[in-house]
Amino acid sequence: MIRRALRKSGGVDIDDEYGGAEFTRTADRGIYLSYDGERRQEELFNVAHKKRRLDPSSLEDQLAHWIPVPDDNFDEEEARAPQSDGGTLGKRKTYVSSKNPMALWRPLMGDFLAELLRHEGLGDDTENPCCAHCTSPFDPRGIPPVRLFKCYECGQFLQCLSCCIANHARTPLHVIKEWNGNFWVPCTLAKIGLIYQLGHAGFPCSFPDTMVHSLTVIEEPTIHEIRIRYCKCSKSDQADNLEQLLRNGWYPATVTDPGTCATFRSLEIYRLYSVVGNMNVRDFMTSVERMTDTTATSGMTWLPDRYKQFSRVSRQWSFLSRLKRAGRGHDPKGPEGTAQGECAVRCWACPYEGRNLPDGWREVDPKYQFLYMLILAVDANFRLRNRIRVNEIEDPTLGPGWGYFVEPVSYREHLKNYVNEKEVSTCIAFAALLQKDTRLTTGLRVSGVGGCVCARHECMRPNGIGDLQKGERYSNMDFIVLAALAGFSLLWLTISYDIGCQWKQHFHDRVKVLPAEIRLPLDDIKIQFGLPVWHAASHNEDCQNENSLSFRPGVGRSDGEGVERFWSRLNGASFSTKDAGQGVRADTIESKIDDHNFLKNLGQGDTLQRRLLVAIAERDRQVAAFKDVSKTIEKEVRDSWRKMVKDWEADSTQPNPYVLSRRDCPTEAAVRLDVRKDEEALSGGSAPLHGRSATAFLVAGIQIEDSQRRILTQLKGTTALIAADRENKIQEWRHTLLVKIAKFRSLQKIYMPGAAAVLEQVEAERDFDAPPPKAENVKLFMPSAMIRQTTDPLNGCIPGLTDMEAKLRLAQCENSLASLRARLHAKRHLISFRNSNIIGQVHSTKARTLIGEVGDRVEAYADRYRQGRTALVALKGSEAYPYLRPLNPDDVRLDGDAEESDSAARKKLAMLGAGRGARAPRNAPGTTKRLMSWIWTAPGSLDDEMMHESVRVEWSREEMRRVLRYLGWQAEWWRKRVGLREDLALETMAGMKAYALKEAGWHDRLAEFFRNKWNVPAVTVAQRLLAEESVGLDDLFGVE
Repeated sequence: MIRRALRKSGGVDIDDEYGGAEFTRTADRGIYLSYDGERRQEELFNVAHKKRRLDPSSLEDQLAHWIPVPDDNFDEEEARAPQSDGGTLGKRKTYVSSKNPMALWRPLMGDFLAELLRHEGLGDDTENPCCAHCTSPFDPRGIPPVRLFKCYECGQFLQCLSCCIANHARTPLHVIKEWNGNFWVPCTLAKIGLIYQLGHAGFPCSFPDTMVHSLTVIEEPTIHEIRIRYCKCSKSDQADNLEQLLRNGWYPATVTDPGTCATFRSLEIYRLYSVVGNMNVRDFMTSVERMTDTTATSGMTWLPDRYKQFSRVSRQWSFLSRLKRAGRGHDPKGPEGTAQGECAVRCWACPYEGRNLPDGWREVDPKYQFLYMLILAVDANFRLRNRIRVNEIEDPTLGPGWGYFVEPVSYREHLKNYVNEKEVSTCIAFAALLQKDTRLTTGLRVSGVGGCVCARHECMRPNGIGDLQKGERYSNMDFIVLAALAGFSLLWLTISYDIGCQWKQHFHDRVKVLPAEIRLPLDDIKIQFGLPVWHAASHNEDCQNENSLSFRPGVGRSDGEGVERFWSRLNGASFSTKDAGQGVRADTIESKIDDHNFLKNLGQGDTLQRRLLVAIAERDRQVAAFKDVSKTIEKEVRDSWRKMVKDWEADSTQPNPYVLSRRDCPTEAAVRLDVRKDEEALSGGSAPLHGRSATAFLVAGIQIEDSQRRILTQLKGTTALIAADRENKIQEWRHTLLVKIAKFRSLQKIYMPGAAAVLEQVEAERDFDAPPPKAENVKLFMPSAMIRQTTDPLNGCIPGLTDMEAKLRLAQCENSLASLRARLHAKRHLISFRNSNIIGQVHSTKARTLIGEVGDRVEAYADRYRQGRTALVALKGSEAYPYLRPLNPDDVRLDGDAEESDSAARKKLAMLGAGRGARAPRNAPGTTKRLMSWIWTAPGSLDDEMMHESVRVEWSREEMRRVLRYLGWQAEWWRKRVGLREDLALETMAGMKAYALKEAGWHDRLAEFFRNKWNVPAVTVAQRLLAEESVGLDDLFGVE
């Protein structure tokens, strides 16, 4: 029989009886017909096995099917409704005692003052002063005399000499005062004869040391001079003097003949003061000395100076605390066997293979791999500088590379081979890239630090920070980032960096010259780079469009600015570390970071719950909006757009689907470059003043105006911000804006000398009782604003500055109009489809919300145009550019469009009082007689363009699962520490066991607490947030 193949189809999936759900068989199917066409035969060939793409919920993990903050049938209206369970939720009742407690206290201030003064006397014992224990009456002239003392730690009662010594035999660090017959005078237990017995916690020793030792003990809040005896009996046969002090909770300042100690409690208190309040040792010890005896500062009395001793022991205590929490005492290798980064507190929510990732996570379908993506935020900080000290003693860090700083030896070796990178960028307005090799470093050992944090949770990575010797060089940042990733298994990595557009160039080539132990297997990892949201505005438009973090797949709403927030918390340590020794500085910064990471982890319960709540509402809104818009687009257009997105994600040189492809006016970046060239030509090529050009000064001012408008929009818009912490976000923006304004003012003194007098006049006219203006209301007084303030022909500016601003303002106006027209096209399309296809209240509300979002953007560009034109008219007059007309609210429309709400409202108003069945007047505003708005006849108008809103990717649930997995892994890790060491004394091993079990139990309890917290339905969470913080649903579920 002659057979001929008519068709062959590939990719047939066949269930594999051996592989089950995990494997499939694939084969090509051949269909054959006989020569006469009467018989048909099928045959499979090229049979092969392949792994089936897995869904994350099918992984072998106990948390795979757990849904945190369940949102079934989530309804915002239900969240708005008050609870009826006894009033536990809902609006709180306010009381004067909580709203204004000072108002209640003011009438009683005299009573409080009288009670304070009462403590200066004998109080209840004034008429009959006697010992509360033995009732001996006060008799300073008796034989023997009866002296009375008071100890504020023991209580407000009197004690005679013998009773005071007996009662304080085991508490030698209490502070006492003696009554001299008229008032209380300072006294110490050592002066009245108390000798404290070490080795027995103050109880008698059968064989004490015959020698009495004087010892200074720092016990916050005072310094104590006490007398002690060491134990020489059998109980302390194996304990030397140092061990006796340590077992008593006193940390010796030296290892030979210690004369100063600090209590464990005082060391822990100072550690917290340092990491929370950035207190340095000098301020702490000064406070303790003044609390002990204020008159010592005058020289009338004397106190021992223990600054150096406490500085030393506090540093040791902080380092030992980190070793203890890292479990290094339980490891038979001891502290010396600590691996790189092992003492760092890791982020519980970031993906770590073997700790918080489920088995088989590498095999999930590629569309779910973003769940296991790591997002890093990279940046440099030039506040944490360090000066060179003369005659400095060699004192390196106590744990080189064990925590957050990179390993110093390999880091220095790598930097020895550094050569200056060739400058390749002109798109950055910031100075970071342009001055990365030229920052002032005279007299500095370190000009700053480079750091790498997880962008979503703002935790510093292990080995994720390193010193910068001279600016923000690639060699430094490459090593720091790769060291922070060493030893971690990744599939997908996103790096946010404010100069990432240039740093990513030749990144793969630079990785090859890094030390082998930190090199990444780049062929196995998908890496993408992005610009953080706020910093992206300082790049030119093409760079923003190509590198925006918002366009990166899988990133969601991560803004990439987490490292800036991290720096803001770490900068407080710069004051105490800028003159510190190299080792002291590193240990202080690591202690600060350690506390920061720990608190960030503890806050994951609230943080992830809030994020998920917002994500639930935003996801539903985005999906609904995306579907509504997609219905209005023809399938061929949708397919072409989808292909554009995929092509651009695979190759960023392809057209960006998120950016309008046509512009008939020059971009603002191009105009800035032309103005800069003109400035250089006028100056004859000389260097700009103060290191920044006049063009950069003007651009900075315009950018500040944009930021001010953004804050004002967020404040007044009903759909402005999507965050549960709206107020915190706005305050953060204000703080950033004030910093930029301060830099702008410093440059304004150079380029606008006449502005100083105007600013002084404005400040003098301000009501000093009124609060200072907020950042968004601060007047900048650009050159265009100076025209109305001065009669100077140059308007208080350097020559040519007003012409430069005019060119920049022209570009601002033209580009704002172009963007305005594009958004109006999108709005018209949505309104047209709504009017033609949507019926019913629910769908109409969704459509109205979507149209309102686009309308907010239209208004934003309109405001930007108006501000730019006002400045341009002040500089050049209204006749210079006649096509740029005043933009009235009625002009912001498309030809033939009538704003539905306006026209409908006017017609309804016209109908009022006209009677039943009346018709609207013929001259009621409509669409037929409205003229085309001038914005469509101005140069640069665009043809119809359509908008595309992509759905935001939501992460929070997987992050919650990772937190619980990490806590479970950590608890089990601590249980395995029990019994690892058998080479120590029984008491020490018992202490290690107790600590390991305590840590394991703490992690278990925290995991249970988080899980119970995250099991609460979304509606209940929303109601609790509203009740606790008095935030509105619009703030909580608004849009951006």
